[in-house]
Amino acid sequence: MSFKKMNFKKMHFKNKGVIAVTAAIISGACLVSSQALASHHFETTFVQKNPTLNQSDNYVFASERPDHTVFVMDVSVTPEAGEGGIFSTDALYNIHVSSDETFETGHTFTLDFNEDNQFTVYQSETPNGDVGTVGDEIGEGTIGEASELSGGIKVWAGAIQDPFYGNSPSLGLLRAQLNAGQPYNPDIWAQAEGTSIFVGRKAGSIVLDVPNSMLGSTTRTFMTTSIPQGDGWRQVQYSANPLFSHIMLFENEALKVSHDRSRPNMQNAIKPIVAARVSRAATLADSQEDPIKYGNEVADMLVPDVLTYETGTPATYSAAERNGRPLDDDAMSEVLTMLLGTPTDQKIENPKLYTESFPYVIPVSVE
Repeated sequence: MSFKKMNFKKMHFKNKGVIAVTAAIISGACLVSSQALASHHFETTFVQKNPTLNQSDNYVFASERPDHTVFVMDVSVTPEAGEGGIFSTDALYNIHVSSDETFETGHTFTLDFNEDNQFTVYQSETPNGDVGTVGDEIGEGTIGEASELSGGIKVWAGAIQDPFYGNSPSLGLLRAQLNAGQPYNPDIWAQAEGTSIFVGRKAGSIVLDVPNSMLGSTTRTFMTTSIPQGDGWRQVQYSANPLFSHIMLFENEALKVSHDRSRPNMQNAIKPIVAARVSRAATLADSQEDPIKYGNEVADMLVPDVLTYETGTPATYSAAERNGRPLDDDAMSEVLTMLLGTPTDQKIENPKLYTESFPYVIPVSVE
């Protein structure tokens, strides 16, 4: 099967601004880190040093409750017991849900954790408000326990078995091939012998179950964390599509920092960079008749970086179709397929670390 004639489903959005990406950013930070993969996104130095702020995976899918949608925000692959061991008590964890493609209508749900394993949930009536905006309090909860909030919203937060799985050793081989300009060799995926480095790993997770009556017919979701800075707040991470930073930006610390401080309406400048990376990979894989055109098509699909979901429908995340993201996806294989322009199987068995009922993730204890 070849992707040379495959038409991908495209999502088009209006962009009201651009991130300031200077020539120095584009050309000056192209070092490949030798550090072992420490998180799903191999993120910036700052969040690697502050793991409770390190967002990993996001999911959006239909709830077991009729006419409800689930939003999952995972953080930190090294949760610990004690104060601030799973979630930072200094940070705000934000789930942004837009009902329109200009990111002007919708909601932001914010969780603020305290020293007693408690948290407060807030809701603002904008999906793209100023950093630090929390809106009105809609309820409280306890880490590890399900809670009912106003408006029919359910929430759970705590430590879980990490549902992500990935062939990191073989991905490292792919990175080396791409950086050296060598032809893509698909045999690299079998070299991990079917072992995922995420086996047995834990993570922190926030789960919201929201009535569809609060949502638009199509939602566009992204997630951020922010911390105090001076008299205000600073956004320190951003995530939506799986592995976006790790696969598309992993060679450039400055670009990742810019992405982490951005919002969807500020990401237009990153699109040609994503297109160039995909074009290069597709060229080395000899998968496309027109690698430049293909790179532009993939960049159009992934930028702005949001999870788009048709409310109330079955979620799926694949190279051919992205509609939310279920817990049962093979994110790495699908993103690699988009990158290389050819069907890619990372040769890792799905551990299926999820359930069919709230909170859908599998809670665990931490030491």
